[in-house]
Amino acid sequence: MLVLIGFLGILLFIVLLARNTTIMPAAFIIVIMLIPLCLGISPQEISTFITDGIASTATLGIMAAFAILFFTLMNKLGVFDAIVGGITQRIGTHIYPVLLATMLVSICSHLDGQAPSTILVTIPALYPFYKKLRIRPVVLTFILSAVVGIWSFLPWGSVTLTNSVVMGLDVLVIWQELLPSLLCMTGLMALVLVGTAYTEKKRIAAGLNNDVTYDSMFQFSGEELPERAKKLLPFNVVLTVAVLALLFLNIVNTVVVFMVGYTIAILVNYRTMKEQMAHFSENASTALMICLAMVLGGVFGNVLNGSGVLTAMISALVSIFPQAWARYLLTIFGALSYPLGCFLGLTAYSFGVTPVINGVASTFGFTTLQSVCALAPGYSMSLMVCPIMPSTHLMLGVAGVDLKTHFRYSGWRLFLLALAFLAITILLGNVPL
Repeated sequence: MLVLIGFLGILLFIVLLARNTTIMPAAFIIVIMLIPLCLGISPQEISTFITDGIASTATLGIMAAFAILFFTLMNKLGVFDAIVGGITQRIGTHIYPVLLATMLVSICSHLDGQAPSTILVTIPALYPFYKKLRIRPVVLTFILSAVVGIWSFLPWGSVTLTNSVVMGLDVLVIWQELLPSLLCMTGLMALVLVGTAYTEKKRIAAGLNNDVTYDSMFQFSGEELPERAKKLLPFNVVLTVAVLALLFLNIVNTVVVFMVGYTIAILVNYRTMKEQMAHFSENASTALMICLAMVLGGVFGNVLNGSGVLTAMISALVSIFPQAWARYLLTIFGALSYPLGCFLGLTAYSFGVTPVINGVASTFGFTTLQSVCALAPGYSMSLMVCPIMPSTHLMLGVAGVDLKTHFRYSGWRLFLLALAFLAITILLGNVPL
């Protein structure tokens, strides 16, 4: 009974998200309440599960909210524009530099950990170069998708945050373990772009790109910062560097760094409460939604654990998994995580599937950190081709590329990159083989 209710509950959660039936917090709460009620657990026990879950993840949720507020503010104040402008000014008129610049700009604009800002900075800034050189826009969406997949492992990135909640690991532990793999993947991506540039050059020479349409929703406006923001730009750059340094050195708790950093930034850059409130209101909905995802994800996991459902599901899977394949368990599921991520999306896969696989892996002697290193790269690479992820549609709308074209071009390439990512984690010893 426990196993059946557990799988039905997770399936319901996946369906609610995949069919866009309701908003994410409501989907969590429906399943959080239904599973223990179906098992006959008393309201008092359910309340304990929920409050304990909130207590275990509240700090992480607050950290995520302040991280978003801080980096969106720095982005608006032009901290990342200076880097982007410096890169785009050096592109020239050759294809490979344009593709490499796309990767570098995407990385810089993804420092806030949010795909929408990466999209809205990268595409308008680089699109004119693609149009001028007749490079297909789908190449731009592929590069951006790959960068988001690789660099969502920043300590405040979506993949790291969800894994921190689900697996009970500190964000900096995940980041430090995977950083060498991220650098290797970035180098590999630069090599992949050599082949991509060669292919585009041949297509252009053969006239195959002559009929390509360029229907971007936006063009780079070149809008200048207000005078006050220009004067404060050096201060904001120093503040951002200081925040990043404190995060990577792990001297102060992450949530404290972002709380203090955001407070200093908003007080220095906005003099009146009206101006401060305008910025806060502009980004509060995104910050709140991600904060709720972290907290409710912790509650969901605590309900599954406290009710005995997760243990029963793990035992059932362990009993049917071939013992001879045990040493390859993480490699097998790591290879499957990309297609599963494309189908389920980040939230459903992270909170619905990952805990079960991790539980099975732990019975065969694998650590939780090893499970993260094996499972997360695949579904991270699927983020921007998953049709149920809003960011995918935002990117395609801004670039003027339809989903079918993007998936046909990028889908298999990102799958190969996901497998390469897994192979690198194995070679570096993050995942045992």
